[in-house]
Amino acid sequence: MSPPLPTRAGADAQPITAAIAEQAMQWQLDLQQPPISEATLTAWRNWRQAHPLHEKAWLRAEAFAQRMDQVRQQGHSALASATLGPSLRPTLSRRTALKQLAVLLTVGAGAWNARDLALVQDWSADYSTRVGQQRRLTLVDQTRVQLNTDSAIKLRFDQDLRRISLLRGEMLVTLERQSGLPPLSVDTAEGRIETVAARFDVRQTAGVTLLGVYEGSVQVQPRNPGQPALTLNAGEQLRFDRQGLLSRQPQGASQPAWSQGMLAAQGQRLADFLEELGRYRPGHLGCDSSLADLPVSGTFPLADTDRVLNAVAETLHLEVRPFTRYWVTLKPRTLAG
Repeated sequence: MSPPLPTRAGADAQPITAAIAEQAMQWQLDLQQPPISEATLTAWRNWRQAHPLHEKAWLRAEAFAQRMDQVRQQGHSALASATLGPSLRPTLSRRTALKQLAVLLTVGAGAWNARDLALVQDWSADYSTRVGQQRRLTLVDQTRVQLNTDSAIKLRFDQDLRRISLLRGEMLVTLERQSGLPPLSVDTAEGRIETVAARFDVRQTAGVTLLGVYEGSVQVQPRNPGQPALTLNAGEQLRFDRQGLLSRQPQGASQPAWSQGMLAAQGQRLADFLEELGRYRPGHLGCDSSLADLPVSGTFPLADTDRVLNAVAETLHLEVRPFTRYWVTLKPRTLAG
């Protein structure tokens, strides 16, 4: 006997499954391709009425379509068409695009802004990486860029300008001095970094840019007018926001550990370590609040985050508790009865 369908109130409390989200996005795309037959409209109405979660998913699909309309009205019609147009994105199969769009419908409204932004960034970026992916690039001027996990950049290169906009995430830039070319500038939400020759790492976080220089020197200009420029030399790192410098300190590394596929920690709080490791795997990664200040030290390979978790748990005598594959928590180890 099939279980009873949830009531409307019950559906509001239930999450939308990936399968239902894909079905909703499929209907959203199908109804954009005229002529729409009466049979199609009837099937669409029947699908909406078949289960309260179907209607919930459809309402979210409509809301997402409206957001894409707003993007189109703001002058990004190509992006909106690539996102929800009949042809989808040229480099993606329809099935893959549906899966990516469906992710937006399976989360609560509180998570939409960040996910919406990431989706738009990926469609508008020249290069991007997924969670857990890294990518090495050689640009037209021979500048070398390595993108870290979940990152996106946009480029503008011509005779008078060389600019990389870091839309999201982190990158390592290696630039050798070249005569006759303008300085390279890197834009973040908080300001501009400019250099003629350097090796440096830039990371965009919420409201703050993190910058480390490994070779050469760079100049940093915070975004807000009237703020003084800063010069950062090899062996230094800083944090800055739109107003200017937040912190500045030396660094001894010759390159960031992540660029070698490693995650390094030296007495780092467990909560902070897990937040950093969580950048390289989908879902939630955390620990019991009583364990947050436990120190973690070591160098760990990023290719297998499950292995890293198990190693840290074993060292600290903890348990790895997966609620699902995408929701993992470290807990105090329980004694066998």
